[in-house]
Amino acid sequence: MSETVTVPAPAATEAPGTTPGRRLAQERERQNLSAADVARQLKLSVSQVEALEAGYYHLLPGPVFVRGFIRNYARLVKLDSEPLLQAATDGLPQPAPRPEMPPSQNIPFPATPARSWPRYAVAFVIIVAALGIYEYGSEIHALVNRPVKTDTVAASPQPQKAASIGAPAQTEQYPLHIAAATEPQPEESGVKASAAAAAAVQEARPPMDAGASETRQPRRGERQVRIYFDKESWVEIRDRNDKTIFYQLNRPGTEQVIHGLPPLTLVVGNAHGVRLTYDEKPVDLARHTKVDVARFTLP
Repeated sequence: MSETVTVPAPAATEAPGTTPGRRLAQERERQNLSAADVARQLKLSVSQVEALEAGYYHLLPGPVFVRGFIRNYARLVKLDSEPLLQAATDGLPQPAPRPEMPPSQNIPFPATPARSWPRYAVAFVIIVAALGIYEYGSEIHALVNRPVKTDTVAASPQPQKAASIGAPAQTEQYPLHIAAATEPQPEESGVKASAAAAAAVQEARPPMDAGASETRQPRRGERQVRIYFDKESWVEIRDRNDKTIFYQLNRPGTEQVIHGLPPLTLVVGNAHGVRLTYDEKPVDLARHTKVDVARFTLP
């Protein structure tokens, strides 16, 4: 069921050409502008421009918008907007007065807002204090149970006692204590032996390949990309079928040769430390680099 809006006719006492909308329409026609031209420049619909010119303000969003439309329309056709706004004030729909609501009664309101933050603050202080006591107690326990190390070289009183009674000093005990103090413990010896064995295994391993360059022959229609890595960099290359043909992290001092069907889409990380050639022709990565990552397509 469609609703038909009946547009009221202008008042009989209104002289033609005196309404703000008619004044704007006359100036628009004098400047050879259509309603569509005005609507396009004011970002309005043609129906809104026609309603504004006809004075049908009730078809527009509201009094505030109507004043704005008139002001912008007058500025467009170079007319003074103040007289037009004054003339349009009587024709604007007035908002209905809002009825005054009686004050609410029998609604209890708290005298003061409830404050729950002191409880949270007290709980936080208690938790922090408990953690401090726990840490302090752990440190005291560690200090009490720490083993006491004695220096066996300086703790032997026998040589002094022998010298006081005229007996020959037993100086041979000092080397024995020194040897005991410097002798490696079983655990320390095992750690050193394990480290030595690991170093021997590492030396026995064959050296890693400096660069895992591609060695296969290119197929028909493939193009060659050669990449030199002065710094560590990761590279991703996709062919014309959006298939990933190369994706890995590369070490400094290595070189990679990749063949693929063009166009080839590349993403190069740490691009400032990478040099690249396409069919043996150098490619400038700096012009494709943003925030040290280069993204580009090779045809």
